[in-house]
Amino acid sequence: MEVGRWKLTKICPVKVIEQGGAIIAGLRNGEPAALLVTGKRNPDHWIFPKGHVEPGESLDEAALREAGEEAGVSGTLLGLAGVLSFVERGSTIRVHYFIVVTADAGSPERGRQMRWFSLDEALEHLTFDDSKALLQKVWPTIVRETTRPA
Repeated sequence: MEVGRWKLTKICPVKVIEQGGAIIAGLRNGEPAALLVTGKRNPDHWIFPKGHVEPGESLDEAALREAGEEAGVSGTLLGLAGVLSFVERGSTIRVHYFIVVTADAGSPERGRQMRWFSLDEALEHLTFDDSKALLQKVWPTIVRETTRPA
């Protein structure tokens, strides 16, 4: 069917996929730092670890698992940082990011790079503006939790 210059096609419902992600924080050289990984599909993208939710798994469990799989760290989950969405291959991906504090150095998943960054460095390297904004929002919590006396 055509309307004006637009051709209408079959309308498909938008599929929403929920994912868990981790904003990984720790101390490096006595200073708060965030751990970023490169994307698997696009190695030029610096991102937070994230991925699908396994059957029977909660969003926060998925975030911790993805931190282990993509960055080789385990840690303590502090809470929800925020939810970011994007469209990929016709589906809306909604990522629930959690703050994870770790003392682990990390080890990247095969095919990825991984690196610890200060806030300013992370903001320079993160590919997506919404990720930068989310990191800035939670940075005071990261500083408080990583520099708290033992």
